[in-house]
Amino acid sequence: MATPPPNPPQGSTGSPTPADLTDDALAALLQARPDLASPLPGSFTALAARAATVRSVQLAVAGLDTPHLAALDAVVALTSPTLAPMATAPVTTAAVAAATGLEDAAVPLTGLVGLALLVAVAPSPAAPDGAWLPGAGVAAARPRPAGLAIAVEPVAGSTAAVAATEGLTPPARRILDALTWGPPVGTFGAPAEPAPVGSAGTAGDASDAPTAGGVALAVEELLERSLVRRTADGGIVLPAATAIELRGGRTHRDLTAVPPTAPAAVVTPETVAAESARAALELHRHLADLTETWAVHPAGALRSGGVGVREIRRTGTAIKADERTTVLLVELAAAAAEIGQAHDDDGALWAPTRTHDGDAPTLRWARLAHVWLHSERAFALVGTRADDGALRAVLEPGLERGWAARLRRRVLEALAAWPTGSAPDLAAVRGHLDWHTPVSPPPDWAVAAVLAEADLIGVVAAGALSRSGAALLAGEDVPALAATLEADLPPAVEEILLQADLTAIVPGRPSRAIEELLERATDVESRGSGVTARFTTASLSRAIEAGLTASDVLATLAALSRTPVPQALEYAIRDAERRHGGLRAGPASSYLRSDDAALLTALVADSDLALRLLAPTVAISQLPAGRLALALRGSGRAVLIEGPDGVVVATAEESETLAAPPRRARVVTTATAELDDLLAAVRRLREAEKVGARGGGAGDPADGVALLRTAVRDAAHVWVTIVGPSGAADRRRLAPMRVQGGHVIARDLERGSDLTIALHRIADVERI
Repeated sequence: MATPPPNPPQGSTGSPTPADLTDDALAALLQARPDLASPLPGSFTALAARAATVRSVQLAVAGLDTPHLAALDAVVALTSPTLAPMATAPVTTAAVAAATGLEDAAVPLTGLVGLALLVAVAPSPAAPDGAWLPGAGVAAARPRPAGLAIAVEPVAGSTAAVAATEGLTPPARRILDALTWGPPVGTFGAPAEPAPVGSAGTAGDASDAPTAGGVALAVEELLERSLVRRTADGGIVLPAATAIELRGGRTHRDLTAVPPTAPAAVVTPETVAAESARAALELHRHLADLTETWAVHPAGALRSGGVGVREIRRTGTAIKADERTTVLLVELAAAAAEIGQAHDDDGALWAPTRTHDGDAPTLRWARLAHVWLHSERAFALVGTRADDGALRAVLEPGLERGWAARLRRRVLEALAAWPTGSAPDLAAVRGHLDWHTPVSPPPDWAVAAVLAEADLIGVVAAGALSRSGAALLAGEDVPALAATLEADLPPAVEEILLQADLTAIVPGRPSRAIEELLERATDVESRGSGVTARFTTASLSRAIEAGLTASDVLATLAALSRTPVPQALEYAIRDAERRHGGLRAGPASSYLRSDDAALLTALVADSDLALRLLAPTVAISQLPAGRLALALRGSGRAVLIEGPDGVVVATAEESETLAAPPRRARVVTTATAELDDLLAAVRRLREAEKVGARGGGAGDPADGVALLRTAVRDAAHVWVTIVGPSGAADRRRLAPMRVQGGHVIARDLERGSDLTIALHRIADVERI
């Protein structure tokens, strides 16, 4: 739950206005309930009106943990008119503690005052520990607090509920027990259905469920004993007063004041560290393979900007990763600016943005872990269907969700609640999370997705929070996080074992030099506590293509191997070099040809032209054809430019229009929203209040609605200026009775009639 503002106001009657709060307390309120400041209202009256709306209250309630929600519901229920005479209004701290079972009910109650959900009443002889009332709009937002039908009056003439239950038949008892702890309404299907649908239908097992006739008799039995009421749709409802008595005066049962931590498997620290290091290094290897693959074959972008399924599968095959890992890796690489979107003649492409040859693997991994925790993108939505039926693609815009980053942090915090080395299962983690937000618990699929992503990254290992995961949760920066991972890595092995069957074994984590050799000259067959790789014709050809000579490879192997290089391996390396070189390719931007070999030789000697002679009459240059032609024309030589088919397409004078601009990658970056300075916003609000004060009236529409709602609550009278269809203004003296659905229903005190006024017709409201 959000931290409540400090110094909640105390008052004897009524609800305090935001203007009564200190700047710090008001800023904390805006931070705890961000919807109140988005956008910043023009006055404190408008702020109070916004805080009292059902939607705003529901958003605040959605973030409450179990004790705070129980305390709030207890106050709402015990102050409802249907429960007075059983309770007093306001409700004392002792009454809330007795109803909920909370030993220290004052703590959540005070926190709710800070969230403007409750109003604190000053201590009195009758309530030395203070008393509490629901805040404005709370009762409307919680119509069934704690599963109680507080709007339903008890049945007239009913006797004590407990006494009335004596001698109930088993079917009637099952229905009543189901209604007692909520939901309090039972509906019934067609006569052929064997049991009530809803809460009443859950009572008892299906094997001994009453028949349709038995249900009807059981319902009649409850009605005859004045325990339930009929509803308009033919169902039944249990009044709150009756339910409270049947509950023994409690609003809640089995309430836990601390988050549950179910028994979990225990993993040794060595296992957690090893699994975390393995996952982190594997993620880094996949990242290196991804950037290398997309540097050679960039991924084409869809019209939406994302990457198609075929490209993802091709990439997964190339980097030897499954589709789920590839999706997460590509998303994280883009968020960490390892890859970005570029444009060329073929359209939009996704390609690497820079090289990281000097970056340590732990540092690159730490960047990915940081962006995973803080990214607003819900990676698990990739591959699901949008509302229009379209398949959501990787890197597609629109996958941002406000809950994504919060849920990742909450899952890691849940894992941290268990002792170090504990590996709780999904159900245990869900139970812990549900305690924190019982009104809006995260769905199973989202929690499972976060746990799977954390496992792939290495912040969760063998089901337990790793040391690097704890450091990430604690807010360590990228270098510190990399250092934490480094401490979990096993010592790097500096030697390699070469065998006559052309295999190489690294008995541990390979050093950077060995890792580079394996990547360039071998095909890795297995990884685990060590690495097994094989020198093949294809892998040795790749090494030669990368610019290594046979002597380079043999010298590196001799320096790293414990034993001499096997003769079979030496022959294979030298054969690979001999087989290579029949065809050679290199970069060139343009060519220059002439029948005058002497002239061409003289031009090659001019270093400014960057020419290289391929044949007596043909030279190539790194300059584009247009720029080469202009340079030659500057030296007084006429040049014709040829197209790909050898046909002349332009002279030197026209060549400027043919010189293509250099290709530059346009990197797509995610803008992060900066937090508003809440204290500055509060000061602006106070200044606006001073400037806009107008003798108690309300010109701002939100202010007018707020005054109308306040008048309804206090049964006060107001002057209302109404603008008619013709634009004429009419001033009326009214007693507002209800504000809802964009209208106000009020009593015209001068005409003695009721009227309904659209809120947009109201120009001004002034309290009398």
